[in-house]
Amino acid sequence: MADSITDFYHQKTDAELQFLVENPDYYQPDIVAEARRELRRRGVAPSQPALAEPVAMAAPPARGLPTGPLVLAVAVVLALSLGVLYFINHKNSPPAAAVAVAPTKPKAPPRLTEVATSTIPDFGPAVVASVQRQVQRIPARERAAAAQEAMPLRQYRELAKRFWTAETQTEYVMNQARRGQLDAALPGHIQAVESTWEQWNKAMNYSYKFGPAMSDHLDIMTRVARQQQEGLNDLLIVANNPQSYENDQTRKRAADVSDLLSGLLPKSPVTGQPYNTIVRRVRL
Repeated sequence: MADSITDFYHQKTDAELQFLVENPDYYQPDIVAEARRELRRRGVAPSQPALAEPVAMAAPPARGLPTGPLVLAVAVVLALSLGVLYFINHKNSPPAAAVAVAPTKPKAPPRLTEVATSTIPDFGPAVVASVQRQVQRIPARERAAAAQEAMPLRQYRELAKRFWTAETQTEYVMNQARRGQLDAALPGHIQAVESTWEQWNKAMNYSYKFGPAMSDHLDIMTRVARQQQEGLNDLLIVANNPQSYENDQTRKRAADVSDLLSGLLPKSPVTGQPYNTIVRRVRL
């Protein structure tokens, strides 16, 4: 061990040995004394230690903290100690096989339960049929002229499709409310129908060049769309604050809408009931 210690100091440079001598507070006295002796052996006068604790100490030489056989010997001793402790703990611990593991009982598969849902029926086929019937009510000459120009008839069909998509859903939701079926799904249904009307509203941002009959139909659809959207807004208030839906205002609106729709189709594609025309008598 003595030879190893001697080799440790022989391997140090003069600067490293001077660092040990100049900072005796950081090392054991034996290490500092050996560093002094090695410097004298080399014919180098050891520096005096600092008189006060330095505030900003210069960085040690590039080789860092002392390394070599002494440090390796300390590391070996620590490693052997840890190995002995691990062996003792492992020997005293019970074997893994001695721990009884209770058998796990397989879980039963989850039970599927049916939940009643309320959705708006798909009126797709009814919408297609309604558009076709409405087109057939256009005079043949006007329809032929619109077909030759291509765009007007195609635009008319698209407008009618958007209108009846929203109108059929609106009729269904309002009929549910009139029958007193104000369940928890109603607010969601109303919002879904309102979003369908938005597709109609977007199409009405443009102008169209239609013939007389097609223009009349467009005017009817526009007036119905406005009344039905107002009715949905009123119905949403009722859905969020349960109360009776029918009153004089809703009945009058329903009558006006039915009268307007009779100018497009003879009966409702939802209920199959005729749209009622309001007969207005004028005294002369």
